[in-house]
Amino acid sequence: MQKTIKTKYAKIISQKLIEIRKMAGLTQRALAQKLEREHSFVAHYELCERRIDLAEFYQICKACEVSPHQEIKALIEIFDNV
Repeated sequence: MQKTIKTKYAKIISQKLIEIRKMAGLTQRALAQKLEREHSFVAHYELCERRIDLAEFYQICKACEVSPHQEIKALIEIFDNV
């Protein structure tokens, strides 16, 4: 199994997180501020330069006011069709 950074799955996760952020009407900086992180944190995972773990995914979803459960379910459905 290859590392997950720069794979098609990483790109799908990145695209999903960008979509979630934009649907929430947040800039990268605004989201980073809500997460109490540097803005580069958001930029790096959106560019697939950094992996995020499940806890970070959860926190990002919560900061964007979406259901982490639904977003993970949507990702798994996409993965099943790749």
